[in-house]
Amino acid sequence: MYSILMIYNMFAGRKKEIKQLLESFSRTKGTLNVIRGRRRIGKTRLIKELPVVGRNITLRYLTSSPPVEKMSDSEERVLYAEQVKSQFELSYMPPHTTWRELFAFIADQCSTRRTILAIDEINWLATRSSGFMSVFFELWENQFTHKKEVMVILSGSLSSWIEENILMNKGFVGRVSVAITLKELSLNDMPTFFGARIKKTPSVEVLKMLSAVGAVPRYLEELDLAKTAGTNLSRLAFDKSGFLHDEFEKMFYDLFSKENRFYRTILETISQSKRGLTAKELAEQMKLTYSGRYSTAIAVLEEVGFLKRQYTWDIARRKQGKKYALKISDNYTAFYFRAIQPTRLQSGIHSEAPKHLPSLLGLQFENLVHNNVAFILDQLHIKPSDAAFAAPYLQTATAQREGCQIDLLIQARNRVYVCECKLYNEEITRSIIPEVQTKIAKLHRPSGISFHPVLIHGNRVAESVFEEDYFDEIVHLGDGLWAY
Repeated sequence: MYSILMIYNMFAGRKKEIKQLLESFSRTKGTLNVIRGRRRIGKTRLIKELPVVGRNITLRYLTSSPPVEKMSDSEERVLYAEQVKSQFELSYMPPHTTWRELFAFIADQCSTRRTILAIDEINWLATRSSGFMSVFFELWENQFTHKKEVMVILSGSLSSWIEENILMNKGFVGRVSVAITLKELSLNDMPTFFGARIKKTPSVEVLKMLSAVGAVPRYLEELDLAKTAGTNLSRLAFDKSGFLHDEFEKMFYDLFSKENRFYRTILETISQSKRGLTAKELAEQMKLTYSGRYSTAIAVLEEVGFLKRQYTWDIARRKQGKKYALKISDNYTAFYFRAIQPTRLQSGIHSEAPKHLPSLLGLQFENLVHNNVAFILDQLHIKPSDAAFAAPYLQTATAQREGCQIDLLIQARNRVYVCECKLYNEEITRSIIPEVQTKIAKLHRPSGISFHPVLIHGNRVAESVFEEDYFDEIVHLGDGLWAY
């Protein structure tokens, strides 16, 4: 058995996932697990951590690159066979006349108990062989499933492909033991990730950096907490050799090479809007006719983690509506289109950061709050099971009421919390109160339900705001760095 204490001390933010995977080893049969999530989220790192944490585990790790137009199926098999040769420490090339032959050989090699065979970027494997997943399923049924304490992990960045070809595939239904979708790390993972340095860093600086890049592990690795958020972003995002300057171009092309331009335009259009866009408004702004192509694109972008639907919510009936607006949910993607891309055509090796960068970070602060709503619920003393709704809120306009958008609305039984999210360089003054009052006045307020204003901030709040005693709660998101 592995040590739970080791997991807690060695790896930030993936304790639950590691525990699930290691405990899925079966003494009587093989185990099939799935890991999915956006690029840079840490899928590979999670896989490679398993033999470090668990005892007596042998990891065989294989991966694929995005399809290259000129590469043939046979050339891809040769490259994959070379990986197999290296991973299994062979002195010869394994047989690879067909994918069936190669993977049958791989199955034969996985003969030792507590072996993990990780097939990363499964969505890019054998793209020119239309029957590959049928071949893999047959080999799973006839060989892998009979191997005691052998685990196969299928991992990939294209969630929709994995959903269609594995999780919802009739052949695999009931055969997947653990299916994990990796999300960004939480605020309370940051001390483990950054170590002692975070204690010396003002929380507002940490929140600014996270608002720009999100809590994506690979991006966090590039941050230097000994320097300010401005200095970090200048080096990483606005220096043309910086890691984040063209990261979106690389990441996005790898994911959606066939529909790259269309998907990219969707994200760019939404990111430039000050509010969420309905699907129809999106098509209008793109000057195209709305069609099923949009529905597919929206679903895919949502599954991969770029978009989020901001649904209407019936407060009286506690029921989600069918109408929704689209918002960028990935902080780095939003930051790229709002701040980095406009500077890419500037001459010289260093671009000037937008003058309105502080307000952009304030806008992105909302996403950071949404990704850490568990902390907000805890601060409001609300059990997650009691929260019928906890998300950005969209109230559409009718003849009887005005339209309204709330940064974060939480409904718990007969209480509704209207949360305003602010990240200012300066302190928040009393002017915030009439701003929130105006929003609440626009809301449909059914009888029997009470409304409670909440301020969520990341820096300082003037004493006059506290003295007014208007807000039920004033939550500093920076406290989430040390929660739990």
